[in-house]
Amino acid sequence: MSRRQGVTRPVSVQEILDGLLKPGDWQALEQRRLVREVWERVVPGTLKAQARLVDLKRRELWVAVTASPVVQELQFLKPRLLEELAKVLGTGVIREVRFRPVAGLPHPEGGSETLE
Repeated sequence: MSRRQGVTRPVSVQEILDGLLKPGDWQALEQRRLVREVWERVVPGTLKAQARLVDLKRRELWVAVTASPVVQELQFLKPRLLEELAKVLGTGVIREVRFRPVAGLPHPEGGSETLE
C-alpha cells in the first residue's frame, strides 16, 4: 500500500473558492446582488410581493409577475429602474427589463425572488 501524502500547508478557503469559481462567476454574482439591491430600493413592497426576478441574460432583466395588471404597474417604474441600474452597474449593462405573467407564480403570501 502506498502512503498517503500529507498536505504540507493548510489551504485557505479563498484558494478553494478560486479553484471552483472563475473570475467571471464572481462578477456575475456581484452583478446579481447589485440588481437585487436596486430592485428592493425602486419597486414598492406591494409590487415586489407579486413579482420575482427570474434571470439576467443578454443585457435583459427578466421578471415574472402574478398577473397582467402587475406588468402594467411595473411598466410605469421601468424607466426609473433602468436609470438606477445604469447608475449602479454602468450604462448599457442592462438595456431592457422584460415582464412576463406566469401562471402558478406564488402570490404575496408565499412569494420569493430567485435571482441571486
